[in-house]
Amino acid sequence: MLEDIIKSYLYTQYNDDDDLQAFVTAYNTMAQDIYTWMLNANLPIFVGGYNAGDQLKWIARGIYGVKPPVLVSGKQNIFGSFNSVLFNQLPFNGRKVVNISDQVVVSDDLFKRIMTWNFYKGDGYHFTIPWLKRRILRFLTGIDGVDVVNDQRWSISVLFSGSGASISIIKGYRRLTDSSLYNSFAYNARSFNQKKSVVIKSTEYEYAALFKQAFDSGLLHMPFYQPVSVTIVG
Repeated sequence: MLEDIIKSYLYTQYNDDDDLQAFVTAYNTMAQDIYTWMLNANLPIFVGGYNAGDQLKWIARGIYGVKPPVLVSGKQNIFGSFNSVLFNQLPFNGRKVVNISDQVVVSDDLFKRIMTWNFYKGDGYHFTIPWLKRRILRFLTGIDGVDVVNDQRWSISVLFSGSGASISIIKGYRRLTDSSLYNSFAYNARSFNQKKSVVIKSTEYEYAALFKQAFDSGLLHMPFYQPVSVTIVG
């Protein structure tokens, strides 16, 4: 691309007017500054820490046609069991279900992760299980939507069945600390096959709950129309 704009100029009959010459010079300077900013802004590049705030929203709306999403999370409160409501609040043997929902505008970081999920083309166009797992791990670990090397996909489980697809995100693993190995403990000190273990929770998947909320809110596009459920383990 050109580094300089095509400059504006006066018609010949106005060349001797200092005021008009100053106006054209100021206009060209301002236009050059705007053009230089446009060259260096990398507006289509939404990942990383450069574009943020209102500029990110402007880019997302103007170039990609999307608005900042809203996460919707809900829960149910069921009243009717003994001692769950005040006296005379419900009829005898009555039952009441109250749905509570919260709506939260996502942060810039989460917004970029969602946009990367929906617009990233580096994985190709052929759907496979590793293809889906790479996208999930990129969402979980790619800060500000950047691409990451994610060859270790053991913590993501994808299962297809007749009722749809099931995605499980494992946030930890269990480590065996002690077991009933032969000759490793005193006689009658342990029961048969007794063992002890601890759960090691990973801190790499802090966005697992947000991934589930974004998925349940319909913000993450999938290449098929089967129902998908997301479960977080650990």
